[in-house]
Amino acid sequence: MTYVAERLRAPAHLAFTGEPLAEGESHRISLPVKGQGTVGFAIDPVAPFSVAFLRNVEGERGFRWDVDEAGARLSEYRDGEWRPCTSAGAEAGIDAEKACPYWFSIDCHNRALVYGKGEMRLGTAVASWPLPDKPAKGEDPYAWVATAGEVEVRAGLRGDADIWRDPVVVEPPMYVIGHDEIAMDDIAAGEVTVAANLTPRCQQLYAAVAGARFQLDTPDFRHFSDAIRESILDPAGWCFQTLKKKAGEFGKDEPNETYLRITLGRNQGESPGVPYVMEIWPSGHYSPIHDHGGADAVIKVLHGEIKVNLYPMLSHHHEQPFAVARFLTGDVTWISARLNQVHKLENDHAEPCVTIQCYMYDATDVTHWPYFDYLEDPDIGLFDPGSDATFDWFKAKMKEEWEKRSRR
Repeated sequence: MTYVAERLRAPAHLAFTGEPLAEGESHRISLPVKGQGTVGFAIDPVAPFSVAFLRNVEGERGFRWDVDEAGARLSEYRDGEWRPCTSAGAEAGIDAEKACPYWFSIDCHNRALVYGKGEMRLGTAVASWPLPDKPAKGEDPYAWVATAGEVEVRAGLRGDADIWRDPVVVEPPMYVIGHDEIAMDDIAAGEVTVAANLTPRCQQLYAAVAGARFQLDTPDFRHFSDAIRESILDPAGWCFQTLKKKAGEFGKDEPNETYLRITLGRNQGESPGVPYVMEIWPSGHYSPIHDHGGADAVIKVLHGEIKVNLYPMLSHHHEQPFAVARFLTGDVTWISARLNQVHKLENDHAEPCVTIQCYMYDATDVTHWPYFDYLEDPDIGLFDPGSDATFDWFKAKMKEEWEKRSRR
């Protein structure tokens, strides 16, 4: 079965729905742009498979990844035979997670082939091969890679294949700063980005909370953060008592696997739960490893600092993070349906952390999955993102507690 991309527009993402394969058959996918792109998919049945990037359907030149239980091997087809290029061990082999997403990238500009598991990003790569440099003189033997437009997948597909117009080249920056803050050095370093580079929903959420006035301690309650800290420490405080009641919320008695959710506004049907949530993380508290129902999101730290661990997929076989980032007061980060989705938040700082979490489904999302899925022994748990209190009520409660303590 062949999918032909619309060449004039070359959209950033396409989906390929493959039919069941008979023995010896393969799926044929056309890249939106010749010479570059990424193809990702899960397999069913779980069995050895291969992915080949070909110059044309006749396959006169090509590269092929072969993946089995022992590992992965990359071969190049030239002069009528497949010749080995590189190999990787068991980490690159068929994954223990049956629903594992595999992805394969080709990049004629940077002359690289990359293979990974989980989210399509450099941090989840498990094998790669740089094409030899162009010769100083004479013909480039790999000039043909710029014309590679066909992908042959010999595997049964579990759901749709995800086709990206662009190759996997760099790790997407997690830190978002204002367009009037970014400098040339920042672009060169690639460690921060601006909202204009995010998804439309993330841009919308960023615009709502990134302003200078969106703060925790405001003129009408300059001790809001102090009041929250005291309420957490005071056994009679609302925060202390509510956190105590929430122990076991994620299926096991873990008092520190808790945080408070203070909602702003109402659920308008465009997000998993209320779209704006102030979350309170006492020192030493953390979330389980979880995702956000495929929603886009923006997170701003209002007070303290938070550590974020990123994971390639939501799986008990992948509980080691591939990246760790730390965000301080005023920092902003983001989540999309395809990137930064699976993570764990932890406050390992002495001071409580307060964040504003903002969620919204993409305009094309018609599923509207209402839960945050999380790792729960031995399976995947479903967390209904409810509310511990509304913001107006909570702020009034903290004022009340603060004034009582001040009179003691």
